[in-house]
Amino acid sequence: MTFSRTRSPAATAPGRRRAGIRLALMTVPTGVAMAATVLAAAPAHADVPWNASALSGPGGCLDIRGSGTANFTPVQTFTCNATTAQDWTADTGSTLHALGKCLDVQYGGTADGTPVDLYDCNGTGAQVWIPQSDGSFYNPQSNKCLDDTGWATGAQAQIWDCTGNANQAWMEAMQLKEGHLLG
Repeated sequence: MTFSRTRSPAATAPGRRRAGIRLALMTVPTGVAMAATVLAAAPAHADVPWNASALSGPGGCLDIRGSGTANFTPVQTFTCNATTAQDWTADTGSTLHALGKCLDVQYGGTADGTPVDLYDCNGTGAQVWIPQSDGSFYNPQSNKCLDDTGWATGAQAQIWDCTGNANQAWMEAMQLKEGHLLG
């Protein structure tokens, strides 16, 4: 099994202040099992180191609907499938990137149930996601956590009060190049 760590193209673009790391999995022999990793224990709302190819919750993997790249494209949970629409990277744990855009709280909202979507990276508080020891991602601007709405595949993700429930616990899911999720 071969692993490689590479710089994220979005994190090294001109004008970016922080370096990003992406975990890329190469080839894995047939029959080899891999486990998803759970974030290490740390105080509430503390920055926890994080790198992943995919984030898995109860409804599936965090996914960009239809692999769209337009601003306001919904971010949802969907069956884990190892596509680029589920390939999330972080720049030192504060901004989540996929398809050249950032995970964003729609219109910078702060109310429970505000949807999250894909939007141009702009450095606002609506795009800050701090990984927590319980697996949740905390957005300090809203004082809320990334939430798997309805605990169901296909539901648009939202922000909600941090509850510690399983629908806010995101695991780093390692994906095989062939498109199979293990762990």
